[in-house]
Amino acid sequence: MPKISIIGGGPGGYAAAFEAAAAGAEVTLFESRRLGGACLNVGCIPTKTILRSAHVVRDLARAGEFAVLGAPGAEAVRVDLDALRSRKEAVVDELVSQLEATARRLKAQVVSSQARLVSPTTVAADGTAYEADAVIIATGSEPVILPALAEPFVWTSDDALALTELPRELIIVGGGVIGVEFACAYAAFGSTVHIVELAPSLLPGFDARVVRMLTAALREQGVQLHLGTSVEAARQADGGRVVAALSDGSELAADVLFSAVGRVPRTAGFGFEELGLEYDRRALKVDEYFRTNIGGVYAVGDAIGKMMLAHTAEAEGRAAARNALAALAGEAPAATINYRAIPACVYTLPEIAAVGLHSAAAKEAGYTPVSGMLKYAGNGKALAEGESEGYVELIADRQTGELLGCQIVGAHAVELIAVAAGALTAQMTVADFLRTVYAHPTVSELLHGAAELLAAKLEVAAR
Repeated sequence: MPKISIIGGGPGGYAAAFEAAAAGAEVTLFESRRLGGACLNVGCIPTKTILRSAHVVRDLARAGEFAVLGAPGAEAVRVDLDALRSRKEAVVDELVSQLEATARRLKAQVVSSQARLVSPTTVAADGTAYEADAVIIATGSEPVILPALAEPFVWTSDDALALTELPRELIIVGGGVIGVEFACAYAAFGSTVHIVELAPSLLPGFDARVVRMLTAALREQGVQLHLGTSVEAARQADGGRVVAALSDGSELAADVLFSAVGRVPRTAGFGFEELGLEYDRRALKVDEYFRTNIGGVYAVGDAIGKMMLAHTAEAEGRAAARNALAALAGEAPAATINYRAIPACVYTLPEIAAVGLHSAAAKEAGYTPVSGMLKYAGNGKALAEGESEGYVELIADRQTGELLGCQIVGAHAVELIAVAAGALTAQMTVADFLRTVYAHPTVSELLHGAAELLAAKLEVAAR
């Protein structure tokens, strides 16, 4: 029976552990905190639990639109932080317990201790050396701490999730995914929110139209944006208020300053450098099969710094486990990841989801992109639900008709994107995509409608 050791119990680590254990390997999983990693304990899941409450606040404020009388308006709604914190912790605890139960069922040993890789086949933890035939590294990531924000009074995402207080005024440094999601939540709860972002626009890397729509939505929610600006210094004034000095010479004062400038691979302190593992900046360097430069040692998830998303880490973890077992059986590795078909989701109000290439990126990649876009306002289910803001856009290559990407802004975007991701995984053409019949009335019909518009453009282009 092959022995696999896995360092890190987040999405990449537990996915690798469960894949290997289900295939009959003897698995040891090392995690010094709780199973689930940052995503489950201090990231994706608690954030979405909080955002669910933000959605409820928004819906209560709109009750009159749906002929519901007697519901309080937004100004009358109060968020019970203690109750919300309890609900958040209950959701996290339930999911952690499910992971622990799966580990027991699959007979994967969980070692609750900090681990260190001391040889390609030896992991040291809690004074014990654990031998294995292969090692998979899944140590995750940690928040970026900018020098100007390295102060004890500056919040990290952990503090924002702790829900110990609801600041009257909040400055969020960083307009990426973390920053805009928390901005929506705290704005819904009644805080005055400022976002300070060094780039000239929010969500760097996303399609320009997507960013414009989110920018308008945030401003409508009362979020004040300071774009193309950075925080040069921060200090705590009398009375506990925080003052941030901005690069444009102005100052912002608030109850709380929150650093949300992103995350970096967590690779220090595990013995990797001493063992001679190769790095690409702070990330571990791997090939397409997640092999490091040392035989028998694999790495996945945020530690390799590719698409730092929980579902990406899970896919990488499963692939690495399959490749490790194949190598131990004398077979060639075969499991890889099509990163272009992995969706990215932003749980703002409205939701945003994207997969593959947007038009500008497709053009840069050498394609001749054609797009088909359909607005939510033309969809019956969206209108019935009062969610008419948003659109679906599909991108295809004019020469081959192959789908290249999809952008969705609006209600249920993060659920709908799976349809487009499946199409990209299967390398579908627009004609292939149109063979699916969608239930009516559903918001998913927008995907079919956008594909029909795209097909019409491709037909005209072919003439």
